[in-house]
Amino acid sequence: MARREPVYQVVLMLANSIVGLQGLRVQYRGLENIPASGGALIAVNHTSYVDFLEAGLTVKRTGRWPRYMVKAELRENKIMAFIMKHCGAIGVDREHGAESYHEAVTALEAGEIVLMYPEATISRSFELKEFKSGAARMSLEADVPIVPVIVWGTQRIWSKGTQRRIGRHRFPVVVEVGAPLLPDGAAPDVLTARLRSAMGEALERAQRGFPAPAGEDWVPARLGGGAPAPDEALRLEQEEFALRRAKRDARGD
Repeated sequence: MARREPVYQVVLMLANSIVGLQGLRVQYRGLENIPASGGALIAVNHTSYVDFLEAGLTVKRTGRWPRYMVKAELRENKIMAFIMKHCGAIGVDREHGAESYHEAVTALEAGEIVLMYPEATISRSFELKEFKSGAARMSLEADVPIVPVIVWGTQRIWSKGTQRRIGRHRFPVVVEVGAPLLPDGAAPDVLTARLRSAMGEALERAQRGFPAPAGEDWVPARLGGGAPAPDEALRLEQEEFALRRAKRDARGD
């Protein structure tokens, strides 16, 4: 189990230290919704490069040790490869995902917590994007609940299309944990829709009363901010993916 790895313990200590050094004022809501035992899939919204810190620390606050599903290409970096190995991370190859899918299902069936992003990539609009069906399919196959989690406020620190604000700023952050969704034999598309709806409701709760200065690049357009609207964010994402493919083709990957 990943929790026995000294490296994992050190990584979580570092994560706590980073949050402390930034002076983040984090509110954790609904921690009781994370099962105390047994397998569970933690589904997290993806708005920043640093939301994985709060997502993991949220699970750890309940005494569980999450296994992250992360991009397999991170293993190309020796340091990241070392961390992934010793933290039990599950590398996801987006073009050949069967191996990582089965590894995640096996972990869930063994009673572990697996943490994943159903949107797959960062949302530039900071709204929920369309969800992939992987979370629902894994939940159904392993017969474990999906716990919807919203991390809100970390996009102010570092995200796509925003000013990077690394340092001690004492920014507020809200982590909203929703009630577990039981698979109940639902079709994958039905369970995916239920998950997205639950996360949408949790997002609204997290945003309620949260600062939303007009025009700020980390505030959604819907709330009067300067972030791109979902349609524009999708266009920017498609342009980014096309550029990446062109670079891979040029390298002959």
